[in-house]
Amino acid sequence: MFAAQTRVVTAAVTAAMMLAALAGCRSTATRTEVPTLTIVLLEYKGPEAHASADRLTGELQSQGLEEVFAVKGHHHAAVCVGRFGSWKDPEADKMLARVRRIRDAQGQYPFAGVMLMPVPEPLPENPWPVEEADGQYTLIVASWQNPGRMARAQAYARRLRQERYEAYVYHGPVKSTVSVGAFGPQIFDDAGKVGRPDERPRIVDPNVTRLQDAFSTLILEGEPAPEEANLKPYVAIIPGRPEAATGGAARDVPDALYRVTISLIETETGVVDGRQRVTGVAQGREQLATLVGVLVRQLVAALPADRQVRLGVGGAAVSAPEADRSAVESIVLEALPAAFRAAGAGKIRLYSREGTLRMLKARNLTVEQVLRAPRVVKGLDAVDYIAVAQVTRNM
Repeated sequence: MFAAQTRVVTAAVTAAMMLAALAGCRSTATRTEVPTLTIVLLEYKGPEAHASADRLTGELQSQGLEEVFAVKGHHHAAVCVGRFGSWKDPEADKMLARVRRIRDAQGQYPFAGVMLMPVPEPLPENPWPVEEADGQYTLIVASWQNPGRMARAQAYARRLRQERYEAYVYHGPVKSTVSVGAFGPQIFDDAGKVGRPDERPRIVDPNVTRLQDAFSTLILEGEPAPEEANLKPYVAIIPGRPEAATGGAARDVPDALYRVTISLIETETGVVDGRQRVTGVAQGREQLATLVGVLVRQLVAALPADRQVRLGVGGAAVSAPEADRSAVESIVLEALPAAFRAAGAGKIRLYSREGTLRMLKARNLTVEQVLRAPRVVKGLDAVDYIAVAQVTRNM
């Protein structure tokens, strides 16, 4: 139910082991205007989850950790501490340091691996758990991972059920999926190929192919995946089922999709010609550098062939959650000059980002101004083009 980064500590770590470390402590965590983040200490599962969480929460609060609270769902409960509005909240850092120092009776640190994360969503009762479906494989048609994912996944499954589809829901640690149908290995032309990296079995069951035609695009966060991402519904092994002898069947949905647009601003006019702007989608952060290389090659191919052009690397505007933004910006700004050097050898005289920033500063300009209004570079004689990138995280 909760993010994979959270260290799940077993119920065997009792409250008595940690109260001594907490006695007399008072929470200094500040409740922010939009408290969407917290620290998960313990997760309980099963029929006694709520009672166990209540006992621990009460004991910790009685010992001075006032910011402890429980999030309860169907046969699940999480004991959390603090509510924060930013990944950089200094009060969150203080609380993390505090709980990570807690020792148990054996001298261990049961909360050493806890991290700041979104406040958990209470696990709703799932009317159609895929784990109870009669089959080994199912067709994944939709995925959610943003806050509220569980309720949204179940609402979509309910709609599909009303449309007479055999829809199921799976709530994993960080995402919820909706699938249709439950099938055996006979849906493949050769089940022995399942899971092999160099071979893929062909689906021959007409029931499955009809479903693939009906659900032609994977749904992400309630919307069809971007066309450029080419994400289709896919057959997956039902969680908890024994896999075929050769391994699992399914690829997973990427953790994030990034739409990348790279533009060359012509300094003579301050505008971007249609051939000088290209866009693509990366399926995950690890694909960003490769995508930048592909897009840059397209741009270089469209540059004038009769002369060498002077090109400066500007910057990148990244629209993504704060925790992801700096990493994405770093990857793109490192990949841009490397890609232009590789693709533009002999065709481009490349100015480094530092050199480009100095040019802009001499005109009392900043990268932020260029990204917001490209026309401000009109008349910048030192270079012919300035390359800028825009990255938007779609999920």
